[in-house]
Amino acid sequence: MATFSSSDEFDFSKWDFPEERIWLHKPNGEITWKIITFLPLIAFGLYGNFTMVYLIAANRSLRSPTNLIIANMAVADLLTLAICPAMFMVNDFYQNYQLGCVGCKLEGFLVVVFLITAVLNLSVVSYDRLTAIVLPMETRLTVRGAQIVVVCTWILGILLASPLALYRGYRVRVWKNFTERYCKENTSILPKYWYVLITILVWLPLGIMLICYIAIFYKLDRYEKRVLSRENPLQVSYKRSVAKTLFIVVVVFAVLRLPFTILVVLREKYYAEDISVSSGMQLFWYISQYLMFLNAAVNPLIYGFNNENFRRAYYQISWVRRCREAAKMKKSSDTSQHCCYCAFMKKGKSVKKPQGTTQSPENVDKGESLEFTTEGPTTACSTERIREDQGDMQVPEVDADGFI
Repeated sequence: MATFSSSDEFDFSKWDFPEERIWLHKPNGEITWKIITFLPLIAFGLYGNFTMVYLIAANRSLRSPTNLIIANMAVADLLTLAICPAMFMVNDFYQNYQLGCVGCKLEGFLVVVFLITAVLNLSVVSYDRLTAIVLPMETRLTVRGAQIVVVCTWILGILLASPLALYRGYRVRVWKNFTERYCKENTSILPKYWYVLITILVWLPLGIMLICYIAIFYKLDRYEKRVLSRENPLQVSYKRSVAKTLFIVVVVFAVLRLPFTILVVLREKYYAEDISVSSGMQLFWYISQYLMFLNAAVNPLIYGFNNENFRRAYYQISWVRRCREAAKMKKSSDTSQHCCYCAFMKKGKSVKKPQGTTQSPENVDKGESLEFTTEGPTTACSTERIREDQGDMQVPEVDADGFI
Protein backbone atom coordinates (compact mmCIF):
# COMPACT_ATOMS: atom_id res chain seq x y z
CA MET A 1 0.00 0.00 0.00
CA ALA A 2 1.38 3.41 -0.93
CA THR A 3 0.05 5.27 2.14
CA PHE A 4 2.05 4.72 5.28
CA SER A 5 1.40 5.62 8.88
CA SER A 6 3.85 5.91 11.70
CA SER A 7 1.18 4.97 14.26
CA ASP A 8 2.70 1.48 14.44
CA GLU A 9 5.75 3.04 16.03
CA PHE A 10 4.02 5.65 18.18
CA ASP A 11 0.38 6.52 18.88
CA PHE A 12 0.21 10.19 17.91
CA SER A 13 -3.57 10.30 18.31
CA LYS A 14 -3.09 10.77 22.05
CA TRP A 15 -1.01 13.89 21.59
CA ASP A 16 -1.76 17.38 20.27
CA PHE A 17 0.13 18.78 17.34
CA PRO A 18 1.78 22.07 18.46
CA GLU A 19 -0.78 24.81 17.79
CA GLU A 20 1.88 27.38 16.89
CA ARG A 21 3.08 25.14 14.05
CA ILE A 22 -0.34 24.79 12.38
CA TRP A 23 -0.77 27.25 9.51
CA LEU A 24 -2.71 25.21 6.89
CA HIS A 25 -1.88 27.53 3.96
CA LYS A 26 0.17 30.62 3.18
CA PRO A 27 -1.43 34.08 3.48
CA ASN A 28 -3.59 35.03 0.50
CA GLY A 29 -1.34 37.97 -0.31
CA GLU A 30 1.74 35.74 -0.55
CA ILE A 31 -0.11 33.22 -2.71
CA THR A 32 -1.25 36.02 -5.01
CA TRP A 33 2.16 37.59 -5.61
CA LYS A 34 3.79 34.22 -6.17
CA ILE A 35 1.17 33.28 -8.77
CA ILE A 36 1.57 36.68 -10.43
CA THR A 37 5.34 36.20 -10.70
CA PHE A 38 4.98 32.69 -12.09
CA LEU A 39 2.29 33.19 -14.73
CA PRO A 40 4.28 35.47 -17.10
CA LEU A 41 7.28 33.16 -16.81
CA ILE A 42 5.21 30.08 -17.63
CA ALA A 43 3.40 31.78 -20.53
CA PHE A 44 6.61 33.18 -22.01
CA GLY A 45 8.45 29.87 -21.69
CA LEU A 46 5.62 27.76 -23.08
CA TYR A 47 5.29 30.05 -26.09
CA GLY A 48 9.02 30.15 -26.74
CA ASN A 49 9.64 26.41 -26.45
CA PHE A 50 6.53 25.52 -28.45
CA THR A 51 7.61 27.94 -31.17
CA MET A 52 11.09 26.41 -31.18
CA VAL A 53 9.71 22.90 -31.71
CA TYR A 54 7.20 24.14 -34.29
CA LEU A 55 9.81 25.97 -36.37
CA ILE A 56 12.15 22.99 -36.53
CA ALA A 57 9.29 20.63 -37.37
CA ALA A 58 7.74 22.92 -40.00
CA ASN A 59 10.91 24.04 -41.83
CA ARG A 60 12.85 21.39 -43.68
CA SER A 61 15.89 23.66 -43.87
CA LEU A 62 16.09 23.64 -40.06
CA ARG A 63 15.88 19.86 -39.58
CA SER A 64 19.57 19.27 -39.08
CA PRO A 65 20.85 16.68 -36.58
CA THR A 66 21.92 19.42 -34.19
CA ASN A 67 18.55 21.13 -34.39
CA LEU A 68 16.77 17.84 -33.64
CA ILE A 69 18.73 17.70 -30.39
CA ILE A 70 17.79 21.33 -29.70
CA ALA A 71 14.13 20.50 -30.35
CA ASN A 72 14.39 17.63 -27.90
CA MET A 73 15.77 19.99 -25.27
CA ALA A 74 12.91 22.39 -26.02
CA VAL A 75 10.44 19.54 -25.45
CA ALA A 76 12.02 18.86 -22.04
CA ASP A 77 11.78 22.56 -21.17
CA LEU A 78 8.20 22.69 -22.45
CA LEU A 79 7.18 19.79 -20.22
CA THR A 80 9.05 21.33 -17.29
CA LEU A 81 7.04 24.55 -17.55
CA ALA A 82 3.75 22.80 -18.25
CA ILE A 83 3.89 20.40 -15.29
CA CYS A 84 6.41 21.30 -12.60
CA PRO A 85 5.44 24.90 -11.60
CA ALA A 86 1.87 23.89 -10.72
CA MET A 87 3.09 21.02 -8.56
CA PHE A 88 5.65 23.27 -6.90
CA MET A 89 3.14 26.02 -6.08
CA VAL A 90 0.60 23.60 -4.59
CA ASN A 91 3.36 22.09 -2.47
CA ASP A 92 4.55 25.54 -1.40
CA PHE A 93 1.17 27.07 -0.59
CA TYR A 94 -0.14 24.39 1.79
CA GLN A 95 1.24 22.93 4.99
CA ASN A 96 -0.14 19.46 4.30
CA TYR A 97 0.96 17.64 1.17
CA GLN A 98 -1.91 17.98 -1.32
CA LEU A 99 -0.72 15.85 -4.24
CA GLY A 100 -1.29 12.47 -2.62
CA CYS A 101 0.60 9.26 -3.28
CA VAL A 102 0.90 9.74 -7.05
CA GLY A 103 2.17 13.29 -6.69
CA CYS A 104 4.70 12.23 -4.08
CA LYS A 105 6.13 9.66 -6.49
CA LEU A 106 6.08 11.89 -9.58
CA GLU A 107 7.00 15.33 -8.26
CA GLY A 108 10.74 14.91 -7.85
CA PHE A 109 10.91 12.20 -10.50
CA LEU A 110 9.62 14.45 -13.29
CA VAL A 111 11.82 17.38 -12.33
CA VAL A 112 14.93 15.18 -12.41
CA VAL A 113 13.93 13.47 -15.68
CA PHE A 114 13.63 16.84 -17.40
CA LEU A 115 16.84 18.11 -15.78
CA ILE A 116 18.84 15.09 -16.91
CA THR A 117 17.36 15.18 -20.41
CA ALA A 118 18.16 18.88 -20.75
CA VAL A 119 21.75 18.58 -19.57
CA LEU A 120 22.41 15.52 -21.74
CA ASN A 121 21.05 17.28 -24.82
CA LEU A 122 23.06 20.36 -23.99
CA SER A 123 26.18 18.22 -23.73
CA VAL A 124 25.51 16.55 -27.11
CA VAL A 125 24.86 19.87 -28.84
CA SER A 126 27.98 21.39 -27.32
CA TYR A 127 30.10 18.44 -28.41
CA ASP A 128 28.70 18.62 -31.94
CA ARG A 129 29.38 22.35 -32.16
CA LEU A 130 32.89 21.93 -30.82
CA THR A 131 33.51 19.25 -33.42
CA ALA A 132 32.20 21.54 -36.14
CA ILE A 133 34.52 24.35 -35.08
CA VAL A 134 37.69 22.47 -34.21
CA LEU A 135 37.42 19.41 -36.48
CA PRO A 136 35.11 20.42 -39.35
CA MET A 137 36.32 17.58 -41.57
CA GLU A 138 35.57 14.84 -39.04
CA THR A 139 32.44 12.69 -39.08
CA ARG A 140 29.48 14.70 -37.85
CA LEU A 141 26.26 13.70 -36.13
CA THR A 142 23.72 12.30 -38.61
CA VAL A 143 19.93 12.51 -38.51
CA ARG A 144 19.76 8.83 -37.59
CA GLY A 145 22.33 9.38 -34.87
CA ALA A 146 20.37 12.37 -33.56
CA GLN A 147 17.21 10.28 -33.35
CA ILE A 148 19.07 7.63 -31.35
CA VAL A 149 20.45 10.33 -29.05
CA VAL A 150 16.94 11.71 -28.46
CA VAL A 151 15.62 8.31 -27.40
CA CYS A 152 18.67 7.53 -25.27
CA THR A 153 18.51 10.82 -23.36
CA TRP A 154 14.93 10.15 -22.28
CA ILE A 155 15.62 6.52 -21.36
CA LEU A 156 18.70 7.50 -19.37
CA GLY A 157 16.81 10.32 -17.69
CA ILE A 158 14.00 7.99 -16.62
CA LEU A 159 16.40 5.35 -15.31
CA LEU A 160 18.53 7.79 -13.34
CA ALA A 161 15.48 9.56 -11.87
CA SER A 162 13.74 6.32 -10.84
CA PRO A 163 15.14 6.33 -7.25
CA LEU A 164 12.98 9.37 -6.52
CA ALA A 165 9.89 7.35 -7.43
CA LEU A 166 11.03 4.26 -5.54
CA TYR A 167 12.30 5.82 -2.31
CA ARG A 168 9.64 8.42 -1.59
CA GLY A 169 6.37 7.62 0.16
CA TYR A 170 3.18 9.46 1.05
CA ARG A 171 2.51 9.37 4.79
CA VAL A 172 -0.39 10.26 7.05
CA ARG A 173 0.11 10.98 10.73
CA VAL A 174 -3.06 11.42 12.83
CA TRP A 175 -2.69 13.66 15.86
CA LYS A 176 -5.32 14.41 18.45
CA ASN A 177 -6.07 17.84 16.97
CA PHE A 178 -4.57 17.64 13.48
CA THR A 179 -4.05 15.22 10.60
CA GLU A 180 -0.59 15.59 9.13
CA ARG A 181 0.08 14.59 5.50
CA TYR A 182 3.54 14.72 4.00
CA CYS A 183 5.88 13.18 1.43
CA LYS A 184 8.76 11.37 3.11
CA GLU A 185 12.11 10.55 1.50
CA ASN A 186 14.33 7.65 2.41
CA THR A 187 16.98 9.60 4.33
CA SER A 188 19.55 6.81 4.16
CA ILE A 189 19.61 6.55 0.34
CA LEU A 190 18.35 9.72 -1.35
CA PRO A 191 20.78 12.24 0.19
CA LYS A 192 23.72 10.34 -1.30
CA TYR A 193 21.79 9.98 -4.55
CA TRP A 194 21.26 13.75 -4.80
CA TYR A 195 24.96 14.47 -4.33
CA VAL A 196 25.99 11.94 -6.97
CA LEU A 197 23.30 13.14 -9.37
CA ILE A 198 24.18 16.82 -9.09
CA THR A 199 27.92 16.24 -9.26
CA ILE A 200 28.07 13.75 -12.14
CA LEU A 201 25.10 14.81 -14.27
CA VAL A 202 25.10 18.58 -13.78
CA TRP A 203 28.28 20.22 -12.58
CA LEU A 204 30.87 17.85 -14.01
CA PRO A 205 29.56 18.08 -17.61
CA LEU A 206 28.98 21.80 -17.29
CA GLY A 207 32.48 22.33 -15.92
CA ILE A 208 33.98 20.35 -18.80
CA MET A 209 31.95 22.33 -21.34
CA LEU A 210 32.97 25.65 -19.81
CA ILE A 211 36.65 24.69 -19.98
CA CYS A 212 36.22 23.56 -23.60
CA TYR A 213 34.54 26.81 -24.63
CA ILE A 214 37.21 28.92 -22.96
CA ALA A 215 39.80 26.97 -24.93
CA ILE A 216 37.75 27.39 -28.12
CA PHE A 217 37.56 31.16 -27.66
CA TYR A 218 41.32 31.27 -27.21
CA LYS A 219 41.94 29.20 -30.35
CA LEU A 220 39.44 31.16 -32.42
CA ASP A 221 41.09 34.40 -31.43
CA ARG A 222 44.49 33.17 -32.56
CA TYR A 223 43.01 31.60 -35.71
CA GLU A 224 41.21 34.80 -36.65
CA LYS A 225 44.35 36.89 -36.38
CA ARG A 226 46.37 34.38 -38.42
CA VAL A 227 44.01 33.91 -41.37
CA LEU A 228 42.19 37.23 -41.49
CA SER A 229 44.23 38.42 -44.45
CA ARG A 230 44.10 35.09 -46.31
CA GLU A 231 40.59 33.79 -45.72
CA ASN A 232 37.04 35.07 -45.70
CA PRO A 233 36.59 36.72 -42.29
CA LEU A 234 32.87 35.89 -42.32
CA GLN A 235 33.70 32.22 -41.73
CA VAL A 236 35.74 33.11 -38.66
CA SER A 237 32.98 35.41 -37.39
CA TYR A 238 30.43 32.63 -37.87
CA LYS A 239 32.49 30.17 -35.85
CA ARG A 240 32.97 32.72 -33.09
CA SER A 241 29.22 33.46 -33.05
CA VAL A 242 28.36 29.77 -32.66
CA ALA A 243 30.80 29.29 -29.82
CA LYS A 244 29.63 32.49 -28.13
CA THR A 245 25.98 31.43 -28.26
CA LEU A 246 26.62 28.03 -26.70
CA PHE A 247 28.91 29.56 -24.11
CA ILE A 248 26.06 31.88 -23.06
CA VAL A 249 23.67 28.93 -22.86
CA VAL A 250 26.03 26.96 -20.63
CA VAL A 251 26.74 29.92 -18.34
CA VAL A 252 23.04 30.74 -17.99
CA PHE A 253 22.29 27.09 -17.25
CA ALA A 254 24.96 26.97 -14.55
CA VAL A 255 24.05 30.28 -12.90
CA LEU A 256 20.32 29.54 -12.77
CA ARG A 257 20.90 26.01 -11.43
CA LEU A 258 23.44 26.99 -8.76
CA PRO A 259 20.83 28.02 -6.13
CA PHE A 260 19.03 24.70 -6.59
CA THR A 261 22.29 22.84 -5.97
CA ILE A 262 22.88 24.85 -2.80
CA LEU A 263 19.32 24.06 -1.75
CA VAL A 264 20.00 20.32 -1.98
CA VAL A 265 22.97 20.70 0.37
CA LEU A 266 20.97 22.79 2.84
CA ARG A 267 18.07 20.34 2.73
CA GLU A 268 20.37 17.56 3.82
CA LYS A 269 21.58 19.65 6.75
CA TYR A 270 18.02 20.41 7.83
CA TYR A 271 17.05 16.74 7.63
CA ALA A 272 20.15 15.52 9.45
CA GLU A 273 19.85 17.99 12.33
CA ASP A 274 16.02 18.02 12.41
CA ILE A 275 15.94 21.82 12.18
CA SER A 276 12.67 23.66 11.59
CA VAL A 277 12.56 25.35 8.20
CA SER A 278 12.91 29.11 8.63
CA SER A 279 11.13 31.75 6.57
CA GLY A 280 14.46 32.64 4.94
CA MET A 281 14.96 29.05 3.88
CA GLN A 282 11.44 28.93 2.44
CA LEU A 283 12.14 32.08 0.42
CA PHE A 284 15.41 30.63 -0.86
CA TRP A 285 13.56 27.44 -1.82
CA TYR A 286 11.07 29.51 -3.82
CA ILE A 287 13.82 31.53 -5.55
CA SER A 288 15.85 28.43 -6.45
CA GLN A 289 12.83 26.75 -8.01
CA TYR A 290 11.87 29.94 -9.85
CA LEU A 291 15.35 30.30 -11.34
CA MET A 292 15.27 26.68 -12.47
CA PHE A 293 12.02 27.31 -14.34
CA LEU A 294 13.45 30.58 -15.66
CA ASN A 295 16.27 28.60 -17.26
CA ALA A 296 13.72 26.49 -19.14
CA ALA A 297 11.98 29.67 -20.33
CA VAL A 298 15.00 31.65 -21.58
CA ASN A 299 16.68 28.94 -23.67
CA PRO A 300 14.53 29.64 -26.78
CA LEU A 301 15.21 33.35 -26.38
CA ILE A 302 18.96 32.74 -26.31
CA TYR A 303 18.82 30.60 -29.47
CA GLY A 304 16.46 32.94 -31.34
CA PHE A 305 18.08 36.19 -30.30
CA ASN A 306 21.51 35.05 -31.43
CA ASN A 307 20.60 33.43 -34.75
CA GLU A 308 19.45 34.98 -38.00
CA ASN A 309 17.93 31.78 -39.43
CA PHE A 310 15.63 31.37 -36.45
CA ARG A 311 14.49 35.01 -36.67
CA ARG A 312 13.72 34.65 -40.38
CA ALA A 313 11.73 31.49 -39.78
CA TYR A 314 9.97 33.07 -36.79
CA TYR A 315 8.81 36.06 -38.83
CA GLN A 316 7.28 33.69 -41.41
CA ILE A 317 4.86 32.13 -38.89
CA SER A 318 1.32 33.11 -39.84
CA TRP A 319 0.27 34.43 -36.44
CA VAL A 320 3.48 36.46 -36.11
CA ARG A 321 2.96 38.02 -39.53
CA ARG A 322 -0.62 38.91 -38.64
CA CYS A 323 0.56 40.39 -35.36
CA ARG A 324 3.16 42.54 -37.10
CA GLU A 325 0.78 43.65 -39.84
CA ALA A 326 -1.83 44.65 -37.27
CA ALA A 327 0.80 46.62 -35.38
CA LYS A 328 1.92 48.36 -38.59
CA MET A 329 -1.64 49.40 -39.31
CA LYS A 330 -1.85 51.04 -35.89
CA LYS A 331 1.46 52.82 -36.24
CA SER A 332 2.70 54.10 -39.56
CA SER A 333 6.14 54.94 -38.17
CA ASP A 334 9.20 52.82 -39.00
CA THR A 335 9.38 51.45 -35.43
CA SER A 336 6.43 49.10 -35.58
CA GLN A 337 5.19 47.43 -32.43
CA HIS A 338 5.30 43.67 -32.11
CA CYS A 339 4.37 41.12 -29.55
CA CYS A 340 6.90 40.69 -26.73
CA TYR A 341 8.65 37.82 -28.50
CA CYS A 342 8.86 39.80 -31.75
CA ALA A 343 10.57 42.58 -29.82
CA PHE A 344 13.19 40.16 -28.52
CA MET A 345 13.71 38.66 -31.97
CA LYS A 346 14.24 42.08 -33.56
CA LYS A 347 17.96 42.29 -34.25
CA GLY A 348 20.31 43.48 -36.95
CA LYS A 349 20.60 46.56 -39.10
CA SER A 350 18.13 47.54 -41.76
CA VAL A 351 19.27 47.01 -45.31
CA LYS A 352 18.80 50.13 -47.38
CA LYS A 353 17.34 49.48 -50.81
CA PRO A 354 16.39 51.77 -53.67
CA GLN A 355 12.74 52.67 -53.90
CA GLY A 356 10.56 49.96 -55.36
CA THR A 357 13.06 47.14 -54.92
CA THR A 358 12.83 44.11 -52.72
CA GLN A 359 15.32 41.69 -51.29
CA SER A 360 16.39 38.78 -53.38
CA PRO A 361 16.79 35.28 -51.99
CA GLU A 362 20.50 35.57 -52.77
CA ASN A 363 20.80 38.48 -50.35
CA VAL A 364 18.81 36.61 -47.74
CA ASP A 365 21.19 33.67 -48.01
CA LYS A 366 24.05 36.03 -47.27
CA GLY A 367 22.52 36.73 -43.88
CA GLU A 368 20.85 40.11 -44.54
CA SER A 369 17.80 40.95 -42.47
CA LEU A 370 14.32 40.66 -43.90
CA GLU A 371 13.70 44.20 -42.66
CA PHE A 372 14.65 47.07 -44.95
CA THR A 373 13.65 50.63 -45.57
CA THR A 374 12.96 52.54 -48.76
CA GLU A 375 14.39 55.91 -49.66
CA GLY A 376 12.21 58.66 -50.93
CA PRO A 377 8.43 59.07 -50.59
CA THR A 378 6.54 55.86 -49.98
CA THR A 379 3.00 55.48 -51.26
CA ALA A 380 0.33 53.24 -49.78
CA CYS A 381 0.57 51.02 -52.85
CA SER A 382 4.33 50.58 -52.55
CA THR A 383 4.01 49.94 -48.81
CA GLU A 384 1.45 47.22 -49.44
CA ARG A 385 3.61 45.68 -52.18
CA ILE A 386 6.61 45.57 -49.84
CA ARG A 387 4.50 43.86 -47.21
CA GLU A 388 3.31 41.28 -49.72
CA ASP A 389 6.85 40.64 -50.96
CA GLN A 390 8.04 40.10 -47.41
CA GLY A 391 5.12 37.83 -46.59
CA ASP A 392 5.67 35.65 -49.65
CA MET A 393 9.36 35.19 -49.00
CA GLN A 394 10.11 31.72 -47.67
CA VAL A 395 12.85 30.66 -45.30
CA PRO A 396 15.95 30.18 -47.49
CA GLU A 397 17.64 26.83 -47.82
CA VAL A 398 20.66 27.63 -45.68
CA ASP A 399 22.96 25.46 -43.66
CA ALA A 400 20.71 24.35 -40.83
CA ASP A 401 23.67 23.83 -38.57
CA GLY A 402 23.88 27.59 -38.46
CA PHE A 403 20.71 27.57 -36.39
CA ILE A 404 22.79 28.14 -33.31
